[in-house]
This record gives sequence, structure tokens and C-alpha cells, in this order.
Amino acid sequence: MASVALVTLSLSIILFQTTSCTKTNAQNQSKDTTSILGLWTGTYTVDGEAGEGEQYFSFILKPDGTLINDTKGSGVQHLAIGTWSLNGNTLSCTTTCVYGSSFNIGIVEHHTSTFDSKEGTLTSGVWTRVSPVGSGTFSLTKVE
Repeated sequence: MASVALVTLSLSIILFQTTSCTKTNAQNQSKDTTSILGLWTGTYTVDGEAGEGEQYFSFILKPDGTLINDTKGSGVQHLAIGTWSLNGNTLSCTTTCVYGSSFNIGIVEHHTSTFDSKEGTLTSGVWTRVSPVGSGTFSLTKVE
């Protein structure tokens, strides 16, 4: 009898630990929308170029205040690096293109957006550049 009770107890402990580990792993994999840090993906548009439609747009916001901006427009990938800050729920970024079409290398852009930590979104995003003049909108959803 003692051996049956021991086996039953052992199986109960194993089952409990397996279930607990699975639950913990699932919780760890859910995205943290309350933090602005991480990978954000979505789309952007260019004012005056409605024919281009929405294009791929992403930010990687790092804890040290730097960011990577990855975009794809007209079939060409562009990478920009820069800095970001959050004042209340307003995100402000400045980036410089370091990879892509030769006419975009060195171009500086400014981005502002509203951070919604409950929904995990950056909305009402606007981007601008001074030279060559350009502007548009963007929206992003947190991935990680």
C-alpha cells in the first residue's frame, strides 16, 4: 500500500510541476504592452503619393534611448538609426538613413506618435523631413 501511495504522490507532483511550467512559459511569451521598449511594426504613407499606398514600417526602441527604423518603400529596404524619447504618452524620434537608396543616405527624419500602453499601439504618427521636403503618417503595433 505504501508503494501505491508513493507512486500516486510522485505522479501528482510531476503533473503539478509540468502544468506549472507550461503556464509560466505561456505567460512569459505574451507581449508587454505597458512598456514602449521593443519591436513595433506597421505601415507608413507618403503625403502626395497616394499611388504608393501603405508601405512597411518598423521601430526597434532600445532602453538606452536609441532606435532602429526599418522601412520598405517602392520595393527598396531602408535602415535608419537614431534616438527616441517619451514625454507623457508622446513619442518623439529623430533618425538618419544609413542604408537604402543612395539618395536617402544621410536623410534626417523626425517622427512623433501617441503611445497607447493599454492597446500596445503607436497611433497618430507623423513623420517629416526638411531636405528633401517630405512628410506622411504611420501607425505601429507592438510585436515584442
